[in-house]
Amino acid sequence: MNVQAGSVHIVSEDWPPFIYAEDGEIKGADKDITEQVLNQLGYQVTWQLMPWRRVLHDVATGAADAILDIAPHEDHQDTYLFTGEPLSSHETVLFHDLRRPFAFNDLGDLNGLVIGVSPGYLYNNPEFIGSDAFFREPAPSFEANFQKLLRGRVDLVAMSRPVGIYTSRTLGIENQISFHQQPLSSSDFYLAFHRAEKWQDPSEQFSRALREFKKTKQYHEILQEYGLQSDDGFLSLATP
Repeated sequence: MNVQAGSVHIVSEDWPPFIYAEDGEIKGADKDITEQVLNQLGYQVTWQLMPWRRVLHDVATGAADAILDIAPHEDHQDTYLFTGEPLSSHETVLFHDLRRPFAFNDLGDLNGLVIGVSPGYLYNNPEFIGSDAFFREPAPSFEANFQKLLRGRVDLVAMSRPVGIYTSRTLGIENQISFHQQPLSSSDFYLAFHRAEKWQDPSEQFSRALREFKKTKQYHEILQEYGLQSDDGFLSLATP
């Protein structure tokens, strides 16, 4: 371990339960895991939450050192230096108001509908992002997307399954919405550094250390702390 490795400034968007702010403290499962691994490697970590488009911009330009929880979309591969081991894996699903259920088996079922999305998100599904058969309406937050859903301003909301469930519980609306079991997409989510030579070795060190950390009791205790469990290889929230 390099006890004088330096510091890493990591940015991300509020994305509970993986990273989020609560009472002035930044916390979350992937945040805690990343910090534990980097601390073991001798790095001091600072954190900042901001809108996703600014996250992408700041790490691309070197204003920040790394992004927490980014999917390895081809549009990002040449811009960011992805670590080799994912922090977490989960599915994106379509949430709906229980008063207005929709059938969903494939994208053809969405024709003419308005889907709530998050600005800058690619959802690991190029056909969903590129289709002009339905409308994708961005909202500034997950909470705003769900509020629009309950007011009938959007028909469905695309969101990570654990993030959506966590957010609905936080808002106290978990009995008013549900989600389709058929996923819109699935993805691994990584720590990715600014693409510069100085981050090549830390990226490789982090990947090796994360693989080992996942074998420890501490790793599973962090997941349990945030109510997460493995469901067919994807993380989901346990039933309270």
